Amino acid sequence: MDLAGRVAVVTGAASGIGAGLARALAREGARLVLADIELAPAEALAHELADAGTQAVAERVDVTRAADLEALASRAVSAFGAVHLVCNNAGVCMGGPIHQMSEQDWRWILSVNLEGVVNGCRAFVPRFLAAGGPAHILNTASVGGFLAGGSLGLYTTSKFAVVAYSESLAQDLAPHGIGVTLLCPGATRTNLATAARNRPEALGSAAGGMQVIEGMTAAGMDPLEVGRHAVRGIREGALYVFTDTVFKPAIADRFARVLAALDRAGEAPG
Repeated sequence: MDLAGRVAVVTGAASGIGAGLARALAREGARLVLADIELAPAEALAHELADAGTQAVAERVDVTRAADLEALASRAVSAFGAVHLVCNNAGVCMGGPIHQMSEQDWRWILSVNLEGVVNGCRAFVPRFLAAGGPAHILNTASVGGFLAGGSLGLYTTSKFAVVAYSESLAQDLAPHGIGVTLLCPGATRTNLATAARNRPEALGSAAGGMQVIEGMTAAGMDPLEVGRHAVRGIREGALYVFTDTVFKPAIADRFARVLAALDRAGEAPG
């Protein structure tokens, strides 16, 4: 997809990877709708981009609410006349042993990381199909969507689900000419370690600690660089976009063990 003049919607756009995506898309000439549960920093970014010559507006959106995404899609079309790209990027995280996670913990992580992606696609895909023109979806997963982590088990479970959802979506939408890209970044300088600031009060406080990712995010990749990787994937119509080769041996080992287990399926049991 040629992004110049296209209209892109980015969720979780106020900071981190979302802001990196927005800045990278602006460099390509896209017009932007910046959606986030934190409106003030999203508006600040919209003003920054507008001052640099990019058409950008900010909207407050809670991705766990399907109605918010439907309203966002309608407002985006009203503002710009069309939407060509949606980046379902909003995400949260908490650490701790997976068997100790409460029902409220599961509800929070899955509602943002998985249902937020699903809600975004349910809002925009029908509009893409009706418009019939070029369209693309980018869903932010993680390298953790391919590598389970003990202390980040809840987070990686949600990202594994985003991977499966996106792979299925890509197959469903390919006949309609709608592309799907799965962004799987490694460690990135984001506010993920303080994600609990936006946890709903009704779900109580998060018991898990975030020390496990504080160092990773502090020393991680610049979000703009992640955004540039994503833009390349969108332009090329790539299904998978990784940002760091350091995880290649671990992922290769995982799949080697999977293939070895499949080989055993051809042996007689007993």
